[in-house]
Amino acid sequence: MSAYSMASTFSQVAPITHWCRQCDSHHPMHRVSHAFPCPTNARGKKEVWVCPSCNSYDIEELLEVSDAK
Repeated sequence: MSAYSMASTFSQVAPITHWCRQCDSHHPMHRVSHAFPCPTNARGKKEVWVCPSCNSYDIEELLEVSDAK
């Protein structure tokens, strides 16, 4: 199995969890989560959400709604 087909299969399984307000794209968590070094943080790094399409930080987490139609 090629790397492309494995990545394609994984992206089909990963739920869409985040929305970029800048470019109106939707992504799973593993695509928007990035950790950067942050010496002032107790863990030494800070996690931020970055849109993989436009590099915007204006990302919103999508929440599941029980009564969606």
